[in-house]
Amino acid sequence: MRKLNDHPLYCFLSETEIIRLKSVAHQQLYQPQETIIRMGNRSRDIISLEQGKVSISINTEDGSSREVARIDAGSLIGEMNFIIPTRRTADVIALCEVDTIIFPYAQLCELLKSEPDLAHKVFAALSLQLRNKLLAMLHSAT
Repeated sequence: MRKLNDHPLYCFLSETEIIRLKSVAHQQLYQPQETIIRMGNRSRDIISLEQGKVSISINTEDGSSREVARIDAGSLIGEMNFIIPTRRTADVIALCEVDTIIFPYAQLCELLKSEPDLAHKVFAALSLQLRNKLLAMLHSAT
């Protein structure tokens, strides 16, 4: 499959398909230090960071919080929970004003069920993102 653009979720989508995908989404603006995702939450929404930067933090064994990453605009968060039904594994906090597009799980699933070609391209994009994150983690561990 050929990439049509660099967006992590729309990379294999035509302009028409992007519009169709966005039809189930909504824009959300977060202020600095506002929680976007809370650890333990059951939400399975996919969130596209359109502008801004976020901090990803986990709880350590001693109960303290530790930042493990910072993610900039042009990235996805929550894509793993969309695919694997688990609780959220980290807190995601806005470091500045952050503009997002949120793809609610139920509405996105309904759209993808009704449009298999679109689903194929979205899941290919999600697979690519998860692969890239895994490779980055493996690289940083060496």
